[in-house]
Amino acid sequence: MRAERLRDFPLDPGVVMLNHASYGVTTHESMAGAERLRRGIEADPLRVLGTDELTPRLRAQADALAAAESLDPSLTTLCANATSGAAAVIDSVRPRPGAAVVVLDTEYSSVQHAWEVKCERTGAPVIRVPVPVPLDGVSELVGALDAAVPGEVAYLQLSLVSSSAAIHFPVAEISAWAGERGGRVVLDAAHGPGHVPLEPEAWNVAAMFGTVHKWYPTLRPVGLLWLDETLVDHVRPAEVSLTWDSPDLVERFSWPGTFDPVPRLGVECAIGQWRAWRDAGELEECRKLADLASALLVEAGAVPTAAQELTPPRLRAFLLHGLSPDEVKADLFEADVRAWVGPGAQGECLVRVSPHVYNDAGDVEKLVARVRALLRRRGGGR
Repeated sequence: MRAERLRDFPLDPGVVMLNHASYGVTTHESMAGAERLRRGIEADPLRVLGTDELTPRLRAQADALAAAESLDPSLTTLCANATSGAAAVIDSVRPRPGAAVVVLDTEYSSVQHAWEVKCERTGAPVIRVPVPVPLDGVSELVGALDAAVPGEVAYLQLSLVSSSAAIHFPVAEISAWAGERGGRVVLDAAHGPGHVPLEPEAWNVAAMFGTVHKWYPTLRPVGLLWLDETLVDHVRPAEVSLTWDSPDLVERFSWPGTFDPVPRLGVECAIGQWRAWRDAGELEECRKLADLASALLVEAGAVPTAAQELTPPRLRAFLLHGLSPDEVKADLFEADVRAWVGPGAQGECLVRVSPHVYNDAGDVEKLVARVRALLRRRGGGR
């Protein structure tokens, strides 16, 4: 599969890319479509970039994504990226007096920092909750929350799938826990669109932001923002632009100053490619490759970051005891193998694997061989 599908991507054929989850990889088809869009813009930018023409085109793309993800289009908009979506939500909400903002320590570092800044400005207490890694199950996480949070909650910041540790959190159960404390979940779905089903209304979350370009083959960057009906009229972009106070959600986020709309305008094209992979069973093959990587890495001595029921389909992370992120990263780069390597919340060494349609079993085996050799040299492998 890899040799045939690899031709659809601009990847260097000498590089084994097993880190699709960081930035995604666009396709030749999306790049060609983007070039046509750019030429159309440059032919008459005054007309094409004017809000009268641009906003309806962006609305069509937002509606297409909402349909693909089974979201209410009236509550869904595109934004610059997950960070801009997070900034808009965090800057707009108002924690009620005396209630805490709860943030898991596995959350993306910039999101954690944004809540810290917000709470410093408003005087709301922020509670950072350590997540046990490996995480054995829902009850262990609820126990950690009970132990760390003594009183009322305003908001709980949670990832659908945590970035570094690749834990697929039980959103419904954690949302119910927050609700018992009087709070609502703000959901980071950076690894959701095109990967894990999104059900914000069923989960009773207040707001959800995410990234489109990780798992759909759009150009970078494209973000997604969904808001509960209680927030849809109140959340504003972090940058004050011409459409900042529009009553229409899509228009409100459609003009963050002069910007390149091409990545957003290519969303529908990317959805079509993703659907073709799904319908052909190729995304299921990616899940099987992730399962293979899990089995082989565990056999080599790596430790999964979560129990199987908390594992996302095509993104897996492992603890490498006795190794440092720098040495693992350097070794993999030397071998032209790309996987995410970095420290966990407690400084532990993590490696994260995310295969895509251009990968095959040989790619996984090359990564595992390098990790096995490193663990053996440190006395931690088999």
